[in-house]
Amino acid sequence: MKVGTPFGEFPFEYRRIERREDGVAIVGLVAGLESRVVLDKGDARRAAIALVVPAAASLLLLAARRTRKISSQGM
Repeated sequence: MKVGTPFGEFPFEYRRIERREDGVAIVGLVAGLESRVVLDKGDARRAAIALVVPAAASLLLLAARRTRKISSQGM
């Protein structure tokens, strides 16, 4: 993964995950400096919504395709 900074893009080298009161922190190195990305409960909620919407749309399309296939075979 790369991290964009005002000084350019640098690779993010994952080291560990820490549990915190306010969420979860992903700890790693960016340009040789220890850095953290903190995900709080609101971030988790937004990520879940972002994943559920495309998954639900895919399931609906799959169901519609199967229904159409079954209907065309019955005729």
